[in-house]
Amino acid sequence: MRDAMKINETTVVTIDNSGCIGEKRLDAVQVSNTTAAYYSARVALLEQWCAGAEPTHIFISNFTGEYAWFDYEKGIEWVFDEIEKPLPPIKGSTESNFESLQSGLGLMMIGQLQYEVSSENCEWYVLGKPLVGQEVIEQPQNVAKLKEMYFLVTSGIAKTIWPVGSKGIGAELKRIFPENHVECKLDLEKTSGPATAVIVGISRNRKQQFKNAITVPYEPILIR
Repeated sequence: MRDAMKINETTVVTIDNSGCIGEKRLDAVQVSNTTAAYYSARVALLEQWCAGAEPTHIFISNFTGEYAWFDYEKGIEWVFDEIEKPLPPIKGSTESNFESLQSGLGLMMIGQLQYEVSSENCEWYVLGKPLVGQEVIEQPQNVAKLKEMYFLVTSGIAKTIWPVGSKGIGAELKRIFPENHVECKLDLEKTSGPATAVIVGISRNRKQQFKNAITVPYEPILIR
């Protein structure tokens, strides 16, 4: 698992936070609240898949204001529409005593283990490119697609799926391969924002199926 927490034999908790991203005047990245929630939900969902789990419940911590709640729910719904799965029940809380100057969202997913995760007999790739801020909005063609990754996971083509966060591809590869030297043509240090790039371990005998299923750019990872 990456940053997920296993709280019993079958239950997995994942979290993502979004700050200064939204519709408020002082937000660093100006996007709709729906878009901000979509990308936070995307990260939490990828963390579930990384742990081999599927989400069953979602909790929102809304620091933006009561008016943002509907938009946040809509953004989360977009994620599940994309993978053609029912939206899990959503609960949460809004800070309504004080008004913040910038947007803030915390999102937690509770899930149940469904898939076996393995790094054995895999070929490794990075799907998408590391993007942050306005790049995410301006380069959708370079963002790893949830629907394609979900197909890889559920079909067993991908044995491991590992989202890349703010510390970059290199930092994530060190966590997966602490004893190995790894190479990839992409920038290994650049933040990947809301997991626009994702590391996947593909079953060696299913490489062609992987290549047929993917429409976004991908780069191989060399492990020595």
